[in-house]
Amino acid sequence: MVQGVGAGGTAVRRPVVALAVGFGVSAVVFYAAVHFLGRLALGWVPSGAVSLLAAAGFAALFLVVDSGLFGLRTPMWQRQTPQQHFFRRGPVAGALLWGLDTGLVVTTFRVTSMTWVAIAVSLLGLVPWWAGVFYAAGFVIPSIVMIAVVPYRPDRADRLEPIWVIDRVSAFEPFVRGAAKVVFAAMAVASIAIAVI
Repeated sequence: MVQGVGAGGTAVRRPVVALAVGFGVSAVVFYAAVHFLGRLALGWVPSGAVSLLAAAGFAALFLVVDSGLFGLRTPMWQRQTPQQHFFRRGPVAGALLWGLDTGLVVTTFRVTSMTWVAIAVSLLGLVPWWAGVFYAAGFVIPSIVMIAVVPYRPDRADRLEPIWVIDRVSAFEPFVRGAAKVVFAAMAVASIAIAVI
């Protein structure tokens, strides 16, 4: 989370906006690059049935990966985005750099393989080049909501980063993992159905 949450003043809003801008720019640039790389590399692939069947294959593959069968785990770079940006550059520049880093999609921990499926459908041209806007919204909107609703507590040692919020959000991880498996299965079935119709 962004340092200095819940105060409601400029000291809080500016880092939050910087984080959102950094994350949004990075995510849009990343997905646009993947999309256009796919157009260059896979220009021969028709945008219809073949791409949909390939997307179904990716969804099925990552359903197996996330299910833990065969000892597989969600592929990820097990790296925490550096928080020292805040101490070296200050809260606004630190938040911007953190957003730019985290918005690059594959630079930190993943809860599910949903990111990889999103990259695959972008590479296959099944989503527009600006699909990163939706990826960014999935991170930025909940972050802003959490920051806006957490009360400022100058008397608490964790006032800069309320650990209890992180603990509560982390409690949803099993639900998110289960929901991702349902989404993978539904996507595979829907893609195959659309491709053969």
